[in-house]
Amino acid sequence: MEESGRLKKRLGLRFALLSDPKRVTISAYGVAMRDREIAVPAVFVVDSRRRILLRHVGETLTDRPSAEKIIEALSRGL
Repeated sequence: MEESGRLKKRLGLRFALLSDPKRVTISAYGVAMRDREIAVPAVFVVDSRRRILLRHVGETLTDRPSAEKIIEALSRGL
């Protein structure tokens, strides 16, 4: 999406930002919030072979994995 492209450029990111306006992906991953057009907080770390190394689906809006937990999952995928 155009907005994601602008954000990527503004932040100088070297990876793709994805958008899911029709909620196809969030529904497939089971993280669509009932009666809302957003996902519950969720983090998925996926390697180049499409294996899920970390799946964290939050119980609340502030429930997120720690940076250490994400880095650990990323290192397993190397």
